[in-house]
Amino acid sequence: MKQQKPRFPGQIGDTKVNVIPKMYDWGVYYWKLPNGRKFSDGSGNFLTIASDKGDLAKIQQLQDAAAHYGRPDGTAVFEAGARKITDEEHSEQIDRLKQGMIPSLNDLGAIHAAQQTFRAYGDND
Repeated sequence: MKQQKPRFPGQIGDTKVNVIPKMYDWGVYYWKLPNGRKFSDGSGNFLTIASDKGDLAKIQQLQDAAAHYGRPDGTAVFEAGARKITDEEHSEQIDRLKQGMIPSLNDLGAIHAAQQTFRAYGDND
C-alpha cells in the first residue's frame, strides 16, 4: 500500500511536501489523555514541562502533576523544539506578526528562511 503524504490547510492539488521532523534533544513533554487530547484546564493552559528528551525525572514530575489533578490515565509525549511562553510573550509575538516581522526570534527555521529570501531577492532597506 502506498503511503500518503500529509495534506496541509490551504494546500492546492498534490503539492509535493516533505516534512522534516525536528531532531532537537530539547523541548517540552505534555500529558496526553487516553482519548488522544492534550490535558488542559479548558482555558488554553496545558499540562507541560520543559525538558530534555528522555529526562525520566521530568517525566515523573509531569506524571505526578497529572495524578494530582485527577488524570493519572495518560502518557507523557515529547514535542521536540517546542517551548513554553508567557501570555506577555505571546502578545508580543502577535504584535510582531501583525507588523510583518518574524513572531519569535527563537524560530530558527523562520530566521533561516528569511535569510534565504534576502539572499535571493535582497531586502528593501
